[in-house]
Amino acid sequence: MTVVDPLAALRRIAFLLERARESTYRVKAFRTAAAVVARTDADELRARHRAHTLTELGGIGERTAAVVAQALDGKVPDYLQHLEDEAGEIEQLDADGRRLMAALRGDLHSH
Repeated sequence: MTVVDPLAALRRIAFLLERARESTYRVKAFRTAAAVVARTDADELRARHRAHTLTELGGIGERTAAVVAQALDGKVPDYLQHLEDEAGEIEQLDADGRRLMAALRGDLHSH
């Protein structure tokens, strides 16, 4: 089974939320969960995942536990994929905007 790094997934989600200017509370929740995962032994994380007790770790809630569980199952977490898809759309809009601005040429005279 492939193991996706739950710590990397939580950190990436926090970054994408912050970049999208989401609630500071939500960003903090993912950063806190990442800190908990960073200091928890990998074997304990897997055992808690199997026993469905990830949320018993202080700082891990339902949503962050789902991210950890999906990562440990070798899947890209659904929430991370959703945020990555949204980020891709925004990046495309930014690129389109930059191309449009580069194509504009002119002179503005105003009174």
